[in-house]
Amino acid sequence: MQEPVPSPDTLSDAAAPLGWWRRWWRRQTPGHQDRFAMLAPLAAVLLFLAAIISAFWYLRIEEMDREQEAVKR
Repeated sequence: MQEPVPSPDTLSDAAAPLGWWRRWWRRQTPGHQDRFAMLAPLAAVLLFLAAIISAFWYLRIEEMDREQEAVKR
């Protein structure tokens, strides 16, 4: 069975944000491009640190709950 061929309007609607992004990116100076490119690794490191902090917080809460249960027994 054949898949329907997308209309040109559908293709242009999907490509519009991508084209805008590419034009905007090319207008940036190399220095600005480098600054924007450094945001992704920085965000990844911050998310990783947030995950570690939340894991330690969760484990601390669990330990306090276990201590409370031990006191109740």
